[in-house]
Amino acid sequence: MQGKQEYPDWFLWLWEKWFVLFLLLGALSLVFIGGAVYLDNRFSQVQNQLEYVPPRSYQPPDLKNYQADKSDLEKLTRSQSLYVPCYSHIYYHGGAPFLLETTLSIRNIDRNQTVYITTIDYFDTDGKLVKAYLDQPIRLTPFQTIEFLVEEKDSTGGSGANFLVTWNAGEGVNQPLVETVMIGTSGPRAIAFSRTATQISQDEE
Repeated sequence: MQGKQEYPDWFLWLWEKWFVLFLLLGALSLVFIGGAVYLDNRFSQVQNQLEYVPPRSYQPPDLKNYQADKSDLEKLTRSQSLYVPCYSHIYYHGGAPFLLETTLSIRNIDRNQTVYITTIDYFDTDGKLVKAYLDQPIRLTPFQTIEFLVEEKDSTGGSGANFLVTWNAGEGVNQPLVETVMIGTSGPRAIAFSRTATQISQDEE
């Protein structure tokens, strides 16, 4: 007759405490997983902060960096003038002026050809020239943008202000995208809107 098989004390202890051990292992697993998720989120936040570059304040463009070569201008076959409406202020509350800041944006949306800007003139409500921004042609390479700012404190243009933009390029080029973006704030009030250029002269070949 074989004797009764005996088990070690540690085995019997584990057998009696298996449910407690199971809960303990489960809790440790949850802590481990939670810690891993937390560290992953923290690493992602740090990476995003390192990659984020805040936009710089507006600085007038240095036109020397956009200077056009006169020999290139002689080869161009297209010329077009664009009228771009803008507003140094609008009216509200029975005629009170609401001052606005205007950004003129000129974008070369052609992926292959350079566009040349020969005129950027700013006119007031009466059609009088306020400012000529260019004294010589400038160039915009493919997908390049140039911007000009009329500050909120400059109300010389009036509610009927506008820009005249003239550009030149070679055959088959996409017409530049020219827009004005107006924004204004006064206490709790804020407004923002944009206007797109209108062609006022036909292409010349």
